[in-house]
Amino acid sequence: MMHSQERKASEGILRLAIQRMAAHPAAFIPCTYAVWYEYILGVNPGLNAEMNQLLQSRKQIDDETIMRLYQSHVPDSKGESSRKIREGMKIMLGKLLDVTEESNKHAQAFGDSLLTFSSKLQANPDPAALENLTTKMASDTEFMRGSVSSLYSELKISKEEVARLQTELQSARQEALIDPLTGVYNRRGFEIQVKSLLADSARVSAGACLLLLDIDRFKTINDTYGHIFGDKVIRTLASTLKSIVKGQDSVCRMGGEEFAILLPETGLSGASKVAEHIRKSIETGKIKSPTSDVQIDSVTVSIGIAAYVAGDNMIKWLDQADKALYISKESGRNKVTEYEEPGSC
Repeated sequence: MMHSQERKASEGILRLAIQRMAAHPAAFIPCTYAVWYEYILGVNPGLNAEMNQLLQSRKQIDDETIMRLYQSHVPDSKGESSRKIREGMKIMLGKLLDVTEESNKHAQAFGDSLLTFSSKLQANPDPAALENLTTKMASDTEFMRGSVSSLYSELKISKEEVARLQTELQSARQEALIDPLTGVYNRRGFEIQVKSLLADSARVSAGACLLLLDIDRFKTINDTYGHIFGDKVIRTLASTLKSIVKGQDSVCRMGGEEFAILLPETGLSGASKVAEHIRKSIETGKIKSPTSDVQIDSVTVSIGIAAYVAGDNMIKWLDQADKALYISKESGRNKVTEYEEPGSC
């Protein structure tokens, strides 16, 4: 839920993170906290697996280990990809500048050579001198042709390198919008999707709805079956949502056990049908414990729906869906609630 629960949860994680950090020699710096935060939150399988292995071997987590874990697993460190791409672009442009400057020097020297040749021709040289001049001019011309050819080749290589770096940068940007546990959009990706939708007046005029859904009693699930099973529940939910919601619709993990679904060109009636389909699919589904053959069938979700109202912004729209979700939670869970303006019939 997007109320005081989030603050309480983050405060609890902070206390646990500080306790864990205090037991190891790594400095109390942002990347150290980021690693422990991700580990305690349990949303990063790769980090958790490596960290568990280190802790089971009783290895002390020092600065070097923290930096390696941070760069390898923490999503925020994906900025390293962008940095490397920028460095690659800088090196490539530097090489191109060197080649261009060298070619420019050759062009200036060739221009001087042409002036000298012209001046000597005007002096009516004898046949032997004229032959020497012609040979020298042919040699200079060939040298200049080679310089231009080298510049052309370097420009071609640079063009291909720019295209490759652009592809890598686009991939890095896209990766930064994806939740690593589920493969759906993260909060940042959600905001970009909403802003893109609201900027398209044609799509917005056709109607749009936002669904917020939250796994019921998720803390109890984690406490009863463990974080590994909790991660599996979250992944299974994301997979179910992706299988139901297709086309232009977007599935996003807002954080923890809360998801958002953006439904462009969909009215409230259609969104309610989608929400009810999701609710029933989760309720009737069974999830097998990863540590045993036991199947757990007590997972349900609560859902809030808000239709977009012209002139509203993303924050207001999200708040309306959250209020509807809160009503679903407070009235017994495993329910779908449509947002209604206070005082409306």
